[in-house]
Amino acid sequence: MAFALFLLYVVFTFLRPVELFAPGLAEARPMLVLWLLAFGAALMATLVQRRIALRAPHAALLLVFILALMLSRVANGWAGGAMAAVSEFSASALLLLLAAMNLTSLRRLQWTLATVTLCMLVLSVFAVNAFETGHRAEDFVLRQGTGDDADLLDAGYAGVPADDTSGQSLWRVHGLGILNDPNDFGQALVMCLPLLALAWRPRRWARNALVVGLPMALMLYAIYLTHSRGALLGVALLGLLGLRGWLGNTRTALVGLAGLVMAMGLGLAGGGRDFSTQEQSAGQRIEAWYDGLQMFRENPLFGVGYGAFTDYHELTAHNSFVLCFAELGLFGLLPWVALLVLAFRELGQVTRLAEPGSTQARMAEALRMALLGFLACAWFLSRTYQPLLYLLLGLCIAAAWAARQAALAGPEPQYWPAPRWQFASVLTAIGSIVAVYAFIVLERFTG
Repeated sequence: MAFALFLLYVVFTFLRPVELFAPGLAEARPMLVLWLLAFGAALMATLVQRRIALRAPHAALLLVFILALMLSRVANGWAGGAMAAVSEFSASALLLLLAAMNLTSLRRLQWTLATVTLCMLVLSVFAVNAFETGHRAEDFVLRQGTGDDADLLDAGYAGVPADDTSGQSLWRVHGLGILNDPNDFGQALVMCLPLLALAWRPRRWARNALVVGLPMALMLYAIYLTHSRGALLGVALLGLLGLRGWLGNTRTALVGLAGLVMAMGLGLAGGGRDFSTQEQSAGQRIEAWYDGLQMFRENPLFGVGYGAFTDYHELTAHNSFVLCFAELGLFGLLPWVALLVLAFRELGQVTRLAEPGSTQARMAEALRMALLGFLACAWFLSRTYQPLLYLLLGLCIAAAWAARQAALAGPEPQYWPAPRWQFASVLTAIGSIVAVYAFIVLERFTG
């Protein structure tokens, strides 16, 4: 019962059927009601079975990060905003906890990964159909380049987005709810590409073409229609990771560098959105990163306060790492990065120690690639606190837990603790600050 409610909540989170088909029911707050039912059932099942995928290090890091949200506001003179920060972040944190309470077996994890992937495939169908035919385009297509933020119905063009050849508008597909932004939609699709690849079966070419090939082509087309540069870079990273097994690390790095230089030189983003730092939007992001570094330099321990970035800069950070260290300082950056590093290290340990080709190894590798693809997009998006990231972390934590349970039941070695994740977390946190600074220096040099 608890797991069924969890899957239903995941479906409602992605597809938002109430908003799409019965907006009049929104006043009854069905998502909140469903969440309360799902969380209550999961909590009861956890207490009875005494099983949860969340381990002590994950729980401690999450609690320290929540504490950092509170202290960032207290340290900046707003003690009353501490609990408000916790309230705003609670939906994301509890989604991770909900996943950890429900996903305590490989079978449940498989069902959840399939559900998430299927939901994104359905949204891709809706979005592409809206772009190509105009049906429900007001729900799934955003028009930009008109000089204002008017939506499709008010932008002075009532035709089919795909038929607009004027060159005056940029049409970008998106989802609903937490995926209402084209960049978020593209990021979620990038995350799901490796999960879809789990359906691949060796030497079953006809089945693979139908079950994996066609859906993946549709998702890739939907990613293109988002015109999200971060999503396209995420796809490129996944492609390079796929080539690494054939080319090796050095050759793959050279191919990636050559591709990046080519993309920047030719402006390959589609829809007139270049990868160059001299393009207006990209230049604004670099300015936001620079101001974020100044905020961090002036408030290195606790930052300028959760949600306060736009008090110091007109735009958001457009980088999840910048947003984190600018608003929360080192006290928030370290546990946030550690959550990512620990999840990645545990998945890597599963892929090394599990039997090659086993369900545990394949799911761990897919989730590891999904996390890397997601973070590649997050480098250009302010998604530090968004629910989708914490659902993904919950899936990663559950995959490591399920692999450990399989190891305990057989002759394989145990997978924990992940080696040197604390040291790797500190290096990654410092590396993110250095990388941001390097981007800024490069922009100043090339400008």
